Amino acid sequence: MAFWNGETKVKKKSEFSNLIINSAQGYYLQYLTALRTKPFMLLAGISGTGKSRIVRKLAQATVTEELQKAEGYKGTDFTNDRWTLHSPANFELIQVKPNWHNSMDVIGYLSNIPSPHYVFTPFIEFIVKAWQHPEVPFFLCLDEMNLAPVEEYFAEFLSAIESRSFEGEEYLTDPIIKPFNSFGEDVAKKMVNTLFPNFTAGDTESAITKVIKHFRTRGLTLPKNLIVIGTVNMDETTFSFSRKVLDRAMSVEMNEVNYDSFLTDTTDDDLKAIVKAFEENDDADLNALLVDRHIEAREIIDDLGDDARFTIDYLKRINALLEGTPFKLGYRATNEALIYLQASQEFGQTDRISALDNFTLMKVLSRVEGDETKLKITDSEADKERIAKAEVNVDEAKQYGDLNILTALRHIITNQLGEQDKLHSVKKIDSMLSQLKRDHFVSFWN
Repeated sequence: MAFWNGETKVKKKSEFSNLIINSAQGYYLQYLTALRTKPFMLLAGISGTGKSRIVRKLAQATVTEELQKAEGYKGTDFTNDRWTLHSPANFELIQVKPNWHNSMDVIGYLSNIPSPHYVFTPFIEFIVKAWQHPEVPFFLCLDEMNLAPVEEYFAEFLSAIESRSFEGEEYLTDPIIKPFNSFGEDVAKKMVNTLFPNFTAGDTESAITKVIKHFRTRGLTLPKNLIVIGTVNMDETTFSFSRKVLDRAMSVEMNEVNYDSFLTDTTDDDLKAIVKAFEENDDADLNALLVDRHIEAREIIDDLGDDARFTIDYLKRINALLEGTPFKLGYRATNEALIYLQASQEFGQTDRISALDNFTLMKVLSRVEGDETKLKITDSEADKERIAKAEVNVDEAKQYGDLNILTALRHIITNQLGEQDKLHSVKKIDSMLSQLKRDHFVSFWN
């Protein structure tokens, strides 16, 4: 999908890129790039840093005046009022409960009392609402997502998010609720009436009719404008994430606290600047970037040119190091790395080093967990072979500590991306190495 028009493409994109870069040095641009890559994100950090608030702010940034008016908004200055909306029409907060050990609390269930009918949940009702406004991003925040095992209550979503594809022009995923018609006509009719109480059966040409037909015949699938963000606190009361979950999400850390911005009420200035930059450029649409995302890297690989080859070579070296470990990357990670690089450019960030630095944090380091034995690199022939294939200079890697996966990764990162102090992935590895030395165990989610 093109976001830049005609003969003014180069000039306007350059001007717009500079405006974005100059006005948005905070973390919001990283969040938006990650969501442009994939509509499922884990937002992790210490308690009290405003993780769920960020999701609400993203909804405020993208909600349309028309949609908010349908929810009762009667103000006259929507440009400013949007930032004070407590309940943007495209936002839903669902608090995860510790007793969620199956998907009934997420996707609902079929009940026979007093007669057969389907019990829907706020999660499903919000998805149905998103289906009715396909051009607006809808943000669903799962607060304290890891209070219960994610694989147990979120299995259908985890499966569906990886089934995204296009059938012609139609966006499809596997259903999280099977086709309504499969429940029988009586139950299917009740399901439709519950979700669409104002629907008139005679209105055969409306958009709602098409949605209902989709639900009846294909099931309730994920709409392309649905974005799910789980907030995460890692402490003794929560569950850790399996690599199945991490593989399917973009993981972002939020541990920095800026008291100066907090006291001057400027913590959201970066996001406001980004929105303003988009609004002042007729050839760019923030909502479109967050709705019409790429799914397969082959769609954009030609546009990336040399950056694509650089990215592949970088990931090949990392994967050579991770060969034989549970941390090895699959095709999914490579696909997302290329899409993330393209998304970064579409948000005005032309530096591939910065993009790959952030991607390394989200998708590589987030997988690393274990004690000294699990991370150790030995003198075995197998380990020597993978060190050689990864082109790791052992002496240089040992500058950072005992030879292990983290020190070898640090060598690859600095060798490929540079010795820049600003590399977030290098700072994170140094923190993880300190944790490993202190506790003899390390996790990205420390």
